[in-house]
Amino acid sequence: MSKSSTPSSASASSTPLLVGACIAWGVATLLFFLLFTAPEEDGAQPGWFVLGINLLETGAFFLASLLCFRNWRSTQIVSGRNVWFWIGLGLLSYVFGNIFFFLWGNVWGLDPAVSLGDFFYIFSYIFLAAGMFKAVLPRRLNLEFSQWLIVVGIGLGGILLTIFVNLAAAEAAVVPPAPAPAFYLAQEVPPAAPEVVPPAVPEPVTEASSAPGWVLQLDAILEPLEAGVGLLYQIGDIVLLIIAGTLLVAFWGGRYSQSWKLIAIAAFCLYIADTFYAYAVNTDTYVEGSLWEVFWTFSAVFFGLGAVVENAVSVNSRRSPRRRRG
Repeated sequence: MSKSSTPSSASASSTPLLVGACIAWGVATLLFFLLFTAPEEDGAQPGWFVLGINLLETGAFFLASLLCFRNWRSTQIVSGRNVWFWIGLGLLSYVFGNIFFFLWGNVWGLDPAVSLGDFFYIFSYIFLAAGMFKAVLPRRLNLEFSQWLIVVGIGLGGILLTIFVNLAAAEAAVVPPAPAPAFYLAQEVPPAAPEVVPPAVPEPVTEASSAPGWVLQLDAILEPLEAGVGLLYQIGDIVLLIIAGTLLVAFWGGRYSQSWKLIAIAAFCLYIADTFYAYAVNTDTYVEGSLWEVFWTFSAVFFGLGAVVENAVSVNSRRSPRRRRG
């Protein structure tokens, strides 16, 4: 008796399509960055380009969250349904963070130190870390000494890189010029010609923001939280980096390792993009639409691929043996 019409076989048949869709999304995003980037005279990217990369990135995270929630609803997932619930919730929080970040900066024309999207980003770190930690927790980490060294090295590397980014921000600060030597001050200076004061020119009137009143009020309330939010970002990146390294070492080899290798790569991509962003913001060189932002989309793509591979492996491992036809 054939079982080709069972849900397991239907899920298995959709796996190549979903894998192809994730890979195609990542390739299309990279090509969009490479082919259509066209900075204007002021160095900023045109509005249609910024809208395009935001749609590609947000769509990738939304698709990845749906694939994770698909695993959560399945009773066949080997690694546990709650693992994928928290990862999916983290990716969905990232979607809302992108939406609010885009509204604040591109729709309402604000340049806030902290926006409502930052809180969704921070919650996404918490949820992602919880899901990835739940994946590691059931496995008794009987790692060898060399494997623990790898995990510790990854953590120290992340901390040192964070310190470097902060030092770059300090060096980029404006340093007042040194006073002139006393020798030059002692020299006689010829009398200067009388300064001609130009007529006063009225300062240009700043256009009022199109943001709703509650957004402007919230923006003023959130501004003093800039230092604390920045610290939470740094802690979240380091925690994700350490858990990703642990996943990579703990799941190295074995039947169920492929999906978690992809999840670890996704966390590394997220860390790379966040590090570039922190460096650009701290050195006041950030331009939305820079090529390194593609790593955010790559992160979502690898999360989605990990969810698809985990579903396929789990379904195949629990599929009952096909009976012979009589």
